[in-house]
This record gives sequence, structure tokens and C-alpha cells, in this order.
Amino acid sequence: MDWSQDDFEEEAAQVPAAPGQRLGLWVREHLPLVLFALLLISVMVARGFWSPDEPDFAQCVKEMRERGEWLLPYLNGQPYSEKPILFYWCMKASAIVFEKLTGGLGFQQGVAAWALRLPTVIAAIAFMAAFQRWAVRFLQKDVAHLAVIILATTPIWFWQSQFIQIDLLFSVLVAWAWLCWLGGYLLLRGQVSAMREGEHAAWFLKAWAFLALAFLAKGPLALVLSFLLFGAFLLWQKDGKALRSMRLGVGLLIFLLLVAPWSVMMAIKAGPHYVYQLLIHQNFERATHAWDHIQPWYQYGIYMLGDFFPWVLLLPALGFFFMGSGARRAPLARFLALAWFVPFLFLSWVESKQGKYLLMAYPFLALLMAAMLQPLTVEGVSARRIRRIGGLLGLGLGLLAGALLALAFGAGGAKLQGQIAPYKMLVRVLAFVTTLGALSVATRAATGEGRYLVRETGLTLGLIFLLGGTWGFHKLDPQKDTKRWTEAALPLMEGHPVYFWDEIRSGAMLYTPRTMPEIRSDAGLLAMKPGDRLVVIASRWEPGHLGLTPSTMGEFQPMLSMKQGGDEWILMERR
Repeated sequence: MDWSQDDFEEEAAQVPAAPGQRLGLWVREHLPLVLFALLLISVMVARGFWSPDEPDFAQCVKEMRERGEWLLPYLNGQPYSEKPILFYWCMKASAIVFEKLTGGLGFQQGVAAWALRLPTVIAAIAFMAAFQRWAVRFLQKDVAHLAVIILATTPIWFWQSQFIQIDLLFSVLVAWAWLCWLGGYLLLRGQVSAMREGEHAAWFLKAWAFLALAFLAKGPLALVLSFLLFGAFLLWQKDGKALRSMRLGVGLLIFLLLVAPWSVMMAIKAGPHYVYQLLIHQNFERATHAWDHIQPWYQYGIYMLGDFFPWVLLLPALGFFFMGSGARRAPLARFLALAWFVPFLFLSWVESKQGKYLLMAYPFLALLMAAMLQPLTVEGVSARRIRRIGGLLGLGLGLLAGALLALAFGAGGAKLQGQIAPYKMLVRVLAFVTTLGALSVATRAATGEGRYLVRETGLTLGLIFLLGGTWGFHKLDPQKDTKRWTEAALPLMEGHPVYFWDEIRSGAMLYTPRTMPEIRSDAGLLAMKPGDRLVVIASRWEPGHLGLTPSTMGEFQPMLSMKQGGDEWILMERR
């Protein structure tokens, strides 16, 4: 693999002039991207708002629309300080535009799951297109195609690409800022030929702009990770002098112009407590004194076993490739390795851990892995190497197929079999697809057809995602969406004040025209009037929780009880 190869201009020169030929070539060159886009569009309408996260975002958009608010998100009548504003702007704009364009298709209380999901889907597709274009420009066309397949079929990437959460938008903004910075550095140091004078400066300034947008999406983490990465890279390169040519002053001005207007207006309207909660509590305190998702330092290694499956099986081979092929001496390869290692290391130090926090690192891991696998697509590569790589990918799919087959034929005990009973046919179909994929990859490996290994592994995973994301999501939706709960509880709430015990689960009020003040003390419960309604989650309605006493629990009688997700939701009446 030539780490300084630049075939962008050659590719552009070969594009046919005829419009029909140009379109056909574009589809062939971008087929993995097109299939990824179609996959996301197919699954984004297969379900409603899934607890616990999606209803929170939907409720914020609902309340912002009711208030005509653009400056702050609101949840249950109060300013919501968990994340900055960018993702809420995207969701609200999508809801307004598509409610008018579709005549309110699927909308209820001013929100629709598919409309609020669109910003995430669009961000994922746009990034993947830019990612492929970047890889063609700064690496090779074959590497770009393989990297797109690997990234698109990474389970955590697929899941977050169609989920209503900030993390995908934040991660693609950060990852693209890093790619822009790397592009600027490679041009600055002559690793890649420039297409115009001063091109490197434009890439550096784009990096600052996208870092600003990432800050507006999730806050200071974008800057912390970026400065750690850039510093580690320049230190490895022993190239601190490059800082003089990176337009830092202009870049900082761009950053401030994008970030400062909302930040200042937000601080004036919401006050210092909101600013403290947004910047300090939700970032630095969560990192050092977390209150949720507390995991041991090695947890991201465990997360990756599922989040990056089955490509994770190739990580040892990737390590040998990086150290033994000369890649570690190339600035591009060094940066790609650090763009995975620095977030992995820093986030492992942070107390609060979730697999999605590492999302921005996977594009760089995909590029490194694609560079390792690219020689398999050309003639003359060692048959032994093809068998080794293909055997690992086939093994991964085979293990998954074996697990699915075991479930389909009764493994796991009565309890697990009872839980998967509604999905038994889906499990069997998934087992069949995965088995065919494993056999196909193993056969290709045995016959030395290395150019098909990544493609057929990706195709198998894509079919699994398609079946699970349409058929499976649709069947799981009644358990995860709270619409059934609302339809049953709403008539019993009519004409009565309704409160929520402990921290609100937004799904309880999302489909209703009301808010539900939280009560978090025994005394607060006793202050309720006879006939008032109280929504409780069974696992939290226990003696001792927030000082709750058995005598106070006796002051309430259940009116409605319904299984919701893995818990039970109960509507109570004050006696």
C-alpha cells in the first residue's frame, strides 16, 4: 500500500462525458454508499420513539415547538441542560418542514419519529459520502470502497445512524474535522499533491468550522479530543513547526463566530446555573465523578467485541500490518492509528462509558483496516494470507450463525425462549442468511478469491441489519414505544393533575398534551390531593427509594398497570 498515492485527478479525468454513462459510473463507484442510504431509509420508519432516550429528544422538540423556542431545549417545562443546541435545531427544523410537506404524516403532538430521525440519517449518509471522497483523494480508490463497506457494516455505526441521539451527529462532525485537519497537514508537507495554491489552508479552516459545529452538538469534548490528537500526532512527527502554517488565528475566529452567538444568548437567557450544568456538570464532572454508566477502565475493549464485529477479529492482524509493513513511518497511517487510540485511551480514563462515545474513532479504524485488506483485491497476493484473513471473517460469521441456530432450536432455557418466542421465525431466517454468508466467505478464502471477502462479509451483515431493522424493529416496537401506554392511560388522566415519581421518563407524556411535575420525596407524595394521578415505574416504587415509606405507598391505589420495555409502568390515584 502506497501511503502517499494520489489518484484523485486520474479518476476525475476518466469520467465519461455522456450523462447516462456518468450516472451509471457514479452508481457503480458508490454502490456501498447507495445501499447504506437505502438501508437507513428502510429502517427509519419501522418503529416509533424507543425508550429511554428517543422520547426525551422528541419531548424537547415538542415543547420547543409549543413555545416557539429556538434558543433553549425544554423538557417537562424546564430548560434542559444535558446537551447544547445543534441537534435540537436540526430536529425541530425537520419536524416543521416535513409536517408541512407531508400534511402531518405520522405526526402527533407536533413530532413524528421518522422526521426526528432524518437529521441523524442525513448526517450519516452525508458523512459517508464525504468519507469516501476523502479516502479517494488522499489514499486510493480501492481503499475508499473497502473502508465504506467496513464502516457501514460496523454494528454500532448502523445502530446510531438511525437512532434519535446526539452521538452520531457529534461523531461525524468531529471525525470530518479530523479528516480535514489531516488533509491540510498532508498537503502542507507535500505528502499529497495540491490541486490549487493554498489548498492546505482551506482544509485547516474547514477543520475549525466543523469543530465549532461539534461543540454546538455536544460541548467541550470535541476540543479536548482534538487537541489531544493533534498534539500527539505532531509530537510523534516531531513537527511543531507546522503550527505556524495552520492558520490558527483565523481558525479560532471562525470557531468563535460560529459558537459565540448562541453561547452568549443562551447564557443571558438561562443564567449561570444553566451554563454550569451544561458545560461543567455534564462534561467535566461526568468525566471525573460520574453518576451513571460507570464502568471499569477496560470496558471499551469489551464494547468493541460487539460494536465492531466481525471486523474486530482482524485487529491483531492490523497490529502486525501497522508495525511490520512500514505503515508506522507514514504520517497518514500514524494519524489514523492515533485517531483511534487517543479517543480509546482518553475515554477509558473517563468514568462514564458507553459504546457510542467511541463512535468518532471507527472511521479511522475502518481506513486502516481497508488499507490492510486492499492488497487482497489484486492479483498475486499470497493464498495463505487470503485464507488467514478470510478464515477469521468466516469464523466470525460462523460464530454468529451458530448462536442464532442454537436459539432457533431451543437453547438458553425456558425464560430466554419465552422472550424470543415472537421472533422465532426472524431468528431462523437470520440464522439461514448468516450461515450462507459464512459458507460463502469461507469458500472464497479457501479458493484464494480475496477480492470478494470484504464485499460478501459486508453484504451478509447488511442483510442482517435490513431484516433486523425492519421485521425485527417492527415486532419489538410495541414493547419499546410508549404509545400503547398513553392510549390506555390518557382517559384516566383526563381532568386530573398528573405527577411522576422520581426522574421523568418522557415517554409517559410524549403523546399527551401535558407535562408531569416530578416528585422525589415522601413528603411530596403526601402533599398530593385526593384524586390526583401519579405515574410510577415499578422498579422505583419500593420502600426506601428516595425515602419512600410503606405507609405513603398505601395512600395510592393502582388504576392501570402495563409492561413497558423491561419494567412495569403503573398509573396510581391518590386515595
